[in-house]
Amino acid sequence: MSTKRTHRIVLATGAIASLAFSTATAPSKSVSPSGAPAPVRRAIEAGNAIWERAFRNLDAAAIASTFDEEGVNVGADGTYMKGRPAIEAAMRSYFERSGPATATQVDIGDIVLDRDLAYEWGHSDFQFAGKPGGPRQRAGRYLAVWKRQPDGGWKLFRNLGLPDRP
Repeated sequence: MSTKRTHRIVLATGAIASLAFSTATAPSKSVSPSGAPAPVRRAIEAGNAIWERAFRNLDAAAIASTFDEEGVNVGADGTYMKGRPAIEAAMRSYFERSGPATATQVDIGDIVLDRDLAYEWGHSDFQFAGKPGGPRQRAGRYLAVWKRQPDGGWKLFRNLGLPDRP
């Protein structure tokens, strides 16, 4: 084989490998800046919006509806409840103490997708007018695991309020 032919084969192989690599690693148009596919991010943002509205409207059932049937909600203090009925009852009890939120904000830090689970973390801040003896604020970091449902939607599988950093 001539040197010229070998050189062309090497160049062609390199060009094909380069093209294949750039195509395989190029982000899809449906991927959000965080790396999660845009439809997944939109579903999570919609779920977070339900939480914000529910805190303003005292709608414990709406919060429970964002959870998978086997969903678990864990507070920053370690208290937890499993299943929609228990989550709804706990949120109803919280709303009785807090009253409606006067301001709400959920800031997603990032979302990472792993097959049928999406890991979201960020910070939330809910402000209350302050019923006597009730909370004036519920704020902190969180980690949420969303699970793809058979219908293609996303529900909370695990939701954890994280303690303040030391």
